[in-house]
Amino acid sequence: MPRQRRILKHHILDAALELMKQDDFDRFTARKIAESLNASTQPIYKEFKNMDDLKCHLTEYIKIYLNKEIFQTENTHMRLRDVCANYIYFAHNEGTLFSVLFMDREIPALSLHDFVYSCMETVASRHDALADKDEKEVHSLLDVMWPVVHGFAILTAQGKYQMDEGDLIQKIDSIVTHSYKVWESKQQA
Repeated sequence: MPRQRRILKHHILDAALELMKQDDFDRFTARKIAESLNASTQPIYKEFKNMDDLKCHLTEYIKIYLNKEIFQTENTHMRLRDVCANYIYFAHNEGTLFSVLFMDREIPALSLHDFVYSCMETVASRHDALADKDEKEVHSLLDVMWPVVHGFAILTAQGKYQMDEGDLIQKIDSIVTHSYKVWESKQQA
């Protein structure tokens, strides 16, 4: 009877994600993941062909994680303002991970940016003010709102903005409200 596997794919992906929360991606190795699992690298290479394969699977795993933590696209009551707040809170609370995911060149950042934008489209399309708008108009709003939200999140992750929760909520409300006003004025022009 063969030995039962003790370390499974999801354990490896969890460990890799935890390492990313603490360290730069350039220090991300099979040996470090194995050390965090208190194991050899053998289970990693049984589950994944090589580190590139692990990174591809990890990217998909991260998308699931981001959807759960930030976008909650399955929640039809999620508001655009809430998603923007969640994104900025994520940058604030997980600054290292946010930086690795969205400002590093090692992980497929473009794929993650596309995923994030797609989630924003999903949430925006359910918004009352956008219910009768076509896809082009939704994109138009996101083209105004998203660079500001993402830029503020980057500055927050870097520690440039240190605010209490009340000030942060007020800032997010200002960003969303101003973005709507700019978008509406562009629609009327």
